[in-house]
Amino acid sequence: METWFWILGWFFSILTMTGNGFIILLVCTRRHLRTKTNAFVLSLAGADFLVGMTAVPSLFLLERIGRGYSQGLYTGLKSLKWLFQDASVINMCSLVLDRYIAVVKPLKYLTFMTSRRVIQLISFSWGLCVVFILVLSSLLFSLNPRVVLRTLFWVVFVLFYFLPCLMIIFCFARMLRVIYMQNRAPTFSGKQLRFNKRREKSALIMMMIVVFLFLVLCGINIRCIFAVILNDKCDRGNYRDLILVLNSAVNPLAYAFFKADLKREIKKIFCKVAVERKAVNV
Repeated sequence: METWFWILGWFFSILTMTGNGFIILLVCTRRHLRTKTNAFVLSLAGADFLVGMTAVPSLFLLERIGRGYSQGLYTGLKSLKWLFQDASVINMCSLVLDRYIAVVKPLKYLTFMTSRRVIQLISFSWGLCVVFILVLSSLLFSLNPRVVLRTLFWVVFVLFYFLPCLMIIFCFARMLRVIYMQNRAPTFSGKQLRFNKRREKSALIMMMIVVFLFLVLCGINIRCIFAVILNDKCDRGNYRDLILVLNSAVNPLAYAFFKADLKREIKKIFCKVAVERKAVNV
């Protein structure tokens, strides 16, 4: 692979691990940040951190080894990358579902999205991916890899790309419609409404950034899946891996700038560091 790919790939990987690692540390060490929504953010940040740790580094390792690597090593590294990539997709769907219920059905949110339900959704997000990758890996080791991949590509396409894209587009469209209707509705609690609108707008901008990159990634992956099914070669592999890592790198930046509680906590940290540095200089 060309030099530009490795420069961008390692830069995005380091950015992904740093940003998501910071979000994980922040949520885990601040008790008031341990909310239901942040549980989904934490799970997605964990998946994105592992994407940054495996996507480009696994390719680099195979490139450095050359043609001397075994089929077992190749399958193992690919399976890890697929596992964390799929976990990121399903965790994204869980986060979008949480925001969808909070915006579209706010009165039912507290009764539906209990702590137990949050744990169930996060466990399902990871469990589905682990089971699928274990089944896929066992089939790759025991049967012809090309036959297995071409057969299961349809399952991957439907389960991890087509259905998640449909769900995210539907939820996002409904949230936009609800917020638009709320903005047009007359109200008398002006100050509180303006605050709620600003908060909803910030959350919506965050979701727009995250969802846009996710849909771009899905589009490239869907194109590659059909290319493999039709016995063609996917010539977008490099771009796909870069966008995969970039998508995971942008998520924590979106949280930091547009998620109110995380943004407020990050500001406190930077203000504290600035005050301490000023005191040392004095």
